[in-house]
Amino acid sequence: MRKFLLASHAYLAKGMKSSLELILGEQECVDVLCAYTDEQYDIKVEIEKKLTALQPEDELIVITDLFGGSVNNEFTSLLTNTDKKIYLISGMNLALVMNLVVNKDEDADLESMIKDCMEESKGMMIYCNDLLKQEDVVDEDDF
Repeated sequence: MRKFLLASHAYLAKGMKSSLELILGEQECVDVLCAYTDEQYDIKVEIEKKLTALQPEDELIVITDLFGGSVNNEFTSLLTNTDKKIYLISGMNLALVMNLVVNKDEDADLESMIKDCMEESKGMMIYCNDLLKQEDVVDEDDF
């Protein structure tokens, strides 16, 4: 089964899942890891709990908030030190998470699906002020 783990500093992951479910409905395949929410938080222990819950056939797509951040670095160190099927993406955003979840049941190669979803989500990043400038140019040309 394909599962997702949204992992972030503080509560970004929880908010991301909340937004995802507001739009797509409940998503039992999506779990969260909210790191460093108290002084006793041990990210290694929390990650191990998440991995222990996986079944041998599970594929876990982990989406972290920040490349090079401590959350992403902890998962990166696991990629070569585990027998679990883990796929790690950094740069969490709602468009990416939605696209991955919507396409989770595709029979296509998982790595290809991940890369396609990442590419599509990049297109959702728009500097809207430039759109307004383009509209102004079109409006002026109309006269």
